[in-house]
Amino acid sequence: MLPRSAGVALDAGTTPGKSRHNQGKPKEAMKKLFKKGKRLIYSLKYRHFDRFVFIHINKTGGSSVEEALKIPRSHRTALEQIEKIGEETWNKKLTFTIVRNPWDKVVSHYHFRVKTNQTRLRDKPIAFKEWVKRTYGRQDPSYYDSPKMFMPQIDWITDENDELLVDEILYFEDLDKEFNGIQKKLGMNAPLPHMKKSNHGHYRQYYDKETLEIVRNWFRRDIERFGFRF
Repeated sequence: MLPRSAGVALDAGTTPGKSRHNQGKPKEAMKKLFKKGKRLIYSLKYRHFDRFVFIHINKTGGSSVEEALKIPRSHRTALEQIEKIGEETWNKKLTFTIVRNPWDKVVSHYHFRVKTNQTRLRDKPIAFKEWVKRTYGRQDPSYYDSPKMFMPQIDWITDENDELLVDEILYFEDLDKEFNGIQKKLGMNAPLPHMKKSNHGHYRQYYDKETLEIVRNWFRRDIERFGFRF
């Protein structure tokens, strides 16, 4: 036992010779192990037992669907997913995706990248209109760093001949209702959380004529295929 004169105080519940920092390490390790195991279980369930495949196009509410259905987080295109699980398995499952008004999607994409400091947008911010010009306009690699996250939504769900590969297309603008429809087909009833929400105004207020047209040209096939309007 240490004398008080030694000037050393032992915290309650602290083992001599071990700091609180060191004691916290096993707990953190257990948390990481638990999360890893959870992801593995979700992955095995999704691949071998679930009767559906979800194609998660970025910034369309897909994280909420993945959370509701307890499936792994993934941004694979339909072709990539078919390659992973095989065409025979793909054809046996209900396949679906979510699409979103491109002008709204681009506003959400910008705010998400600022929030998560991608391409240092939080540290060195640029205005939305300038970002649109540099990414969807000029494909400046300083900001257009991950082409897959910028590509038209139709490219996520079609093959080389522009043939649609998924069974069902849900619209972000009516996601709660349409997701319930998918669940009824699957015999499920999972509540839909709202993940990765970004706080911003209505998308129309962000655009001028130039940036409106840049987005229209970039997502022209989406607009024509899914009937989106500014």
